[in-house]
Amino acid sequence: MIYWDNNATTPPAEEVVAAMLPYLRECYFNPSAAYASARKVKRAIEEARAQVAALVGAYPDEIIFTSGGTEATVAALSHFSKTLVLATEHPAALRTAKGATCPVMRNGQIDLQTFKELLPEFDSVSFAWANHETGVLQPARSICLVAAEAGAQVHVDVVQAAGKLPINLHELPVDFASLSAHKIHGPKGVGALYVRRGVAFAPLVTGGAQEDYRRAGTENVPGIIGFGKAAQLAMQSFPQYEALARLRARFLQSVRSAGIEIEENGSAAARLPHVFNVRVPGTSAESLFLLLEPLGLICSTGSACTSAEPEPSHVLRAMGMADAEARESLRFSMNRFTTEQEVDQAADIFIRAVRKVKSVQSAVTGPVMVYR
Repeated sequence: MIYWDNNATTPPAEEVVAAMLPYLRECYFNPSAAYASARKVKRAIEEARAQVAALVGAYPDEIIFTSGGTEATVAALSHFSKTLVLATEHPAALRTAKGATCPVMRNGQIDLQTFKELLPEFDSVSFAWANHETGVLQPARSICLVAAEAGAQVHVDVVQAAGKLPINLHELPVDFASLSAHKIHGPKGVGALYVRRGVAFAPLVTGGAQEDYRRAGTENVPGIIGFGKAAQLAMQSFPQYEALARLRARFLQSVRSAGIEIEENGSAAARLPHVFNVRVPGTSAESLFLLLEPLGLICSTGSACTSAEPEPSHVLRAMGMADAEARESLRFSMNRFTTEQEVDQAADIFIRAVRKVKSVQSAVTGPVMVYR
């Protein structure tokens, strides 16, 4: 099986699993306890906190461990009264923020002029550095500086961007940022919220003194340890991600050389190198998706958080695409372990699937449709 849905989740790295295992077995002690074995676990958590902080250019005491990127985003947005979010944001932001959405351009990037015009009505801004469906990168520095000049607080979702490109949050006027372990070959169920020193913070989850009273509840120790190791490995892997742009081009060239028309959504903007959201005009994404999996290629028709919904992608519609175009679109997302051989195999599978779908449709019958 070729797994190309890494924006949904990545397979945990072997080193991550190895780092976690002792904390599932012999080092099982509650880090809040006072005896020596528990203090050792507490020190391991703090080491992991430093590793995650280093990944985004933060201080360790600015990192609060959470159950994932969604909790981190919700915890940050709960501090804001009226938030301006991009129309292409993750559901965690769109369904939590109290405010309005800012439109994006056809390439998926923010319309900065409209953003500037809307901003005076809001006390805060929330945006994803890298989009979860298209990989499109926002001009983070410009957005943050414009927001800061207007006196608005800033939350940045770096769930998809962290570990894929260098990030230093201290170089930007960012108040909050969300991270997640399972997007960088770490475990599921653990994330982090960055809170800049000096920024007022009220915990979303109250109770005990864990996380310096900022997030109550016994820590997910194995998950935190795994997150730290994943962050450490990610910092060494930026060149591997940069190289994936060449593999993406290799796949697309193979498909086009086979005589198949394929279009990239968001290709006019800077993107994460491992992500490509594509469509074959006249061919439904659902029909291709159902053929690709049995042939051995796993991909996605959209965000894993919205895949159960029948509506076309809100991200693609916000980019000005018609519903029919959005329904033709598939998301492929590789990881740093992807090889040329895998890319060539994936291209062959994709070509066979497209040809199969096109062989059973015509100008009379129209495109193959899938109903669930």
